[in-house]
Amino acid sequence: MKTKISFILLLSLFTFAANAQYVPFNFGLTAAPLINWMNPKVDFMQGDGAKIGFSWGFVAEKNITENHSIASGFNMLFNGGKLKISNSVNGAVTSITNRNYFVKYIEIPVTLKMRTNPISGIRYFGRVGLGTAFRIGSKSIDEVITIGGPTVTNPKATYNKISFARESLIIGLGGEYELNEGPKIGLELTFNNGLSNILTEKDQKAVPNFLELAFSFIF
Repeated sequence: MKTKISFILLLSLFTFAANAQYVPFNFGLTAAPLINWMNPKVDFMQGDGAKIGFSWGFVAEKNITENHSIASGFNMLFNGGKLKISNSVNGAVTSITNRNYFVKYIEIPVTLKMRTNPISGIRYFGRVGLGTAFRIGSKSIDEVITIGGPTVTNPKATYNKISFARESLIIGLGGEYELNEGPKIGLELTFNNGLSNILTEKDQKAVPNFLELAFSFIF
């Protein structure tokens, strides 16, 4: 069902763009602090709080009407999350692994951006669409707590049991201020909701999410 919804939304965006009158592109840069967390989908895994991350990227917008554009580009994401994993033998928990994930992605978003007319010099906007991210690096730190035994913390090490691709739904709200009929500065609060499991280890399932506050400079 999620795959069908994603396909329909992307098809709608590209159809809208293909039938629109051509107008110039806008380009820019963006940077944002992130709050990341992971939502587990199996009983023996629990979320272990949020962690701070960061992103930066390049923005490309094709204006299809005065107040609408297709926004894309790429984002470098430095995120991850924390999970508590219960390890059992014959139904009895023998140890708990607190795993801290550090994941780097290149994300390519495709979104529809809808702006208001200027209000006191600011154009407010909403943005919705899809993001596809490709893993370029992943590491983890494990703290293993043995029931009735010692606690061992392993150093940060490469952890490749993360899926290569990540799909997400992107929803954002923000505003832009134009500087003397030229460049625009923007501020946007965005929720990036994961749609796919990123763990490839047997029986493990978790979906990553993050909230970001993005600062942009559009030419």
